[in-house]
Amino acid sequence: MKPKGKAIAKSSRKAAVLSFFLFGFVALAIVVALEFLDYQAGRYSFIFSKLVRLQEKASPGTLFDRELTALLDGQKISHDVFRDTEGVIHFKIVLAEPLYAPLTANLRRLVRKRGGIDLLSEVRGMKDQVVYLYQVRFAGRLTHVLLLSKKLALPPAAQSAAAPATTAAKARPPLKAPAEGGKTPRLAIIIDDIGYADLVADQLRDLGIPLTAAVIPDAPYARSEAQRLHEYGLEEIVHMPMQPKDPANHHPRDQFILADSSDAEIRGLLQGALAAVPYARGMNNHMGSLLTSDPRAMRRVLELVRGLGLFFVDSKTTGDTLAYSLAREMKIRTALRDVFLDDEQTYEHSSGQIRRLVELARQNGHALAIGHPFPSTLTALRDSIPWLKRQKVAIVPVSELLE
Repeated sequence: MKPKGKAIAKSSRKAAVLSFFLFGFVALAIVVALEFLDYQAGRYSFIFSKLVRLQEKASPGTLFDRELTALLDGQKISHDVFRDTEGVIHFKIVLAEPLYAPLTANLRRLVRKRGGIDLLSEVRGMKDQVVYLYQVRFAGRLTHVLLLSKKLALPPAAQSAAAPATTAAKARPPLKAPAEGGKTPRLAIIIDDIGYADLVADQLRDLGIPLTAAVIPDAPYARSEAQRLHEYGLEEIVHMPMQPKDPANHHPRDQFILADSSDAEIRGLLQGALAAVPYARGMNNHMGSLLTSDPRAMRRVLELVRGLGLFFVDSKTTGDTLAYSLAREMKIRTALRDVFLDDEQTYEHSSGQIRRLVELARQNGHALAIGHPFPSTLTALRDSIPWLKRQKVAIVPVSELLE
């Protein structure tokens, strides 16, 4: 072969090799591009799902959720998780008292790390635990609700005091029965703060008396507890959060009726409450020492309550309350709380308050008590039922005491 022919052949082979590699590169680029498009569309991609494993673009709320779950799992802290219909993730966490402070410190650290805000919106003390309700928001949206139950280590004295509960109840002398021929005294009992714990409705049902349950509409278990109460035939009302005088109590505007809430804001809160507690026939105030003592603000609330066809029970969280008198003036069916069963959270105090309730019912013809689902309160109620049945008093739902 002539030198010129050899050069041409060599050049042809070089061009063929270059064409092969160029074709391969283009083909590979097309495959990678198609795989990437599948990955971006959420479809399976061998390259990006298996080989490369690109980092997903998770939201701050999602990252917080993963990190909190890992933290709880790592420390073996008991917890349940569910997502509600609005996409808010609920954590129910139960832990021993020594673990509470470290966990809340880590909780705040994780929230701050992802640019969120956490709010402690409720604290409820019980005989053997304290319940904290935290709300976590990212980008201004509520993403997580955390119900932390801190189990208290009761001292031996407190444990022994709780054991002879029935004996303590029987030690008190019974009150005299009403005179013959008189009307039977009526008494009603409202149990507030339903919705912070699951299956409280079952405990109320098991008492076997016609209690009225007041459900906090934004509590984590409000909807499920309201449904159970309805199925059990127990009367339920909305336990409507209202602004207190103490500024230390957190009262977020999207949950509490405030003195400066607009009519539209109040209407929205009431409608949202009835959506959560659809079988409610009335409402009473949760906190509200400031609002119920403000005649202008309270009148605006009651006008909307009347428009919804509800009755209103004044929980009387302050001696300055005007809610009951305003409701009567406005021809709204109403009642006023006479006795708190558990302003002191002990079995002995609640047992004594039940007897005081009967005494007031005999004096006035009727009486209304408000309590909470504390173990000491429910135990005192359960142990007092046989005694109550001997007193010739009628236990009725609060709707039967309305004026």
